Amino acid sequence: MSSEAERADALRRADSALIKQELRELTPEEFVNHYIIDRTPWVFSGRRQYVEWKISLARELDVDPFSIVVVGSGCVGVSLSPHKDFSHFHSGSDIDVAVVSARHFDECWRWLRSLTPSESLALTRLEKDTFKWHHKNLIFDGTIATDRVLSKVPFGKQWTVALANASLVEPTEGREIKTRIYRDFESLRYYQIKCVRDLRISMTMPEDGANSRALEVKTAEITYPAKEKERDGVRDSK
Repeated sequence: MSSEAERADALRRADSALIKQELRELTPEEFVNHYIIDRTPWVFSGRRQYVEWKISLARELDVDPFSIVVVGSGCVGVSLSPHKDFSHFHSGSDIDVAVVSARHFDECWRWLRSLTPSESLALTRLEKDTFKWHHKNLIFDGTIATDRVLSKVPFGKQWTVALANASLVEPTEGREIKTRIYRDFESLRYYQIKCVRDLRISMTMPEDGANSRALEVKTAEITYPAKEKERDGVRDSK
C-alpha cells in the first residue's frame, strides 16, 4: 500500500500505530497539514456533514464558517496529548474547536488588558492563573484559551448558547464543545506545530521522573524565530 493510501486509511480508522509512524517520519509542519488543518475531522461522516455543521455553528458565533476548524482527538481520531498515550476518541471525548477571528481575539485581549483590580479580586484562583498564563504565553502566540474564560469575555453568553446548541446535533450530540480563538491562520498553524513538536519529544523519552524533567528542559529550549522576534518587539516597545 502506498504512503498516501496508508495515510487515507489511517484517517478513516484512527490507526494509532500508523499515526505514531507518521509523527516520526513527517515533519511537524507536514503532519499538521495532513492530519489537522486541511482534512475532514474523524468524528464527521464526510465533508458535507462537516461543512453544514460549521455553517450552523458559525452563524451563531458570528464568524465565517471557513474560520472554524475542529482539532484534537475529534479531528485525528486519537489524542495527541503527551499525557494520554494516543487514546482513541471515545464516548466521553470533548470536541475541540479552533476559531480564527481577529475581531474576537482583539475583544478578548482588550478585556484582559483592561481588567481592573476590583474585577480581579472577584476571580477564582483558576481564573487568575489562567489570566497569568495568557499574559505570559498564549497572547504572544496569538491564542486565547476561550474554553477557560468563556463565561467572562464580552461575547461569552452568545458563544455559550451557540456551543450548547451544537452539542444537540449529530455528530457532536451530547459532547462538550470547547473553543480557542486564534488571531489568524498563521497563529493556529504555529500553535498546532508547537504541540506536535512537543509530542515528538515526549515519544523519545522513557517514562520516569528524571526523563520527565529532561523533557521539560528540552521543551523549554525550543525556539520559534518568527514568534520570538515578535515577543522581543513587544518587550522593546514597553
